[in-house]
Amino acid sequence: MQICDIKMIFISYLNGRFVMDVAPSTRRCIVQVTLSKRINELLVLAVLERGPAHGYQIALSVEERTGGAFSFQHGTLYPILHRLETGGHVRGTWGGEGRRRKTYELTDAGRAELAEGAAQLERQFRVLLELFGGTHAA
Repeated sequence: MQICDIKMIFISYLNGRFVMDVAPSTRRCIVQVTLSKRINELLVLAVLERGPAHGYQIALSVEERTGGAFSFQHGTLYPILHRLETGGHVRGTWGGEGRRRKTYELTDAGRAELAEGAAQLERQFRVLLELFGGTHAA
């Protein structure tokens, strides 16, 4: 959990649903990390869908492909990659000459997870945008 200041609205993802609350600017809240964790994993899987890459390449690709909307802070990406590798969604292999680095590739299980996760997020965000009345839709 992460504590943060909220200016207007906070949205948390709980038990498969979005929960919203209006908060004054001085309110402290606990932000559910479930949604951001899920999005981060899907971002990594989406990058690896284009082909194998090492960690630094993945981080650069996420930032580039999202126009800077998403980026990984120092120490965030490698735990995600480890979790995805342990779960069988990516496969890592060590290689390189001189300075060794691990290259990750998407597995069939990872492709299935990406498809399922992207479809689930699309449904949830569609509902959220409908809740906003379309006034904030791009």
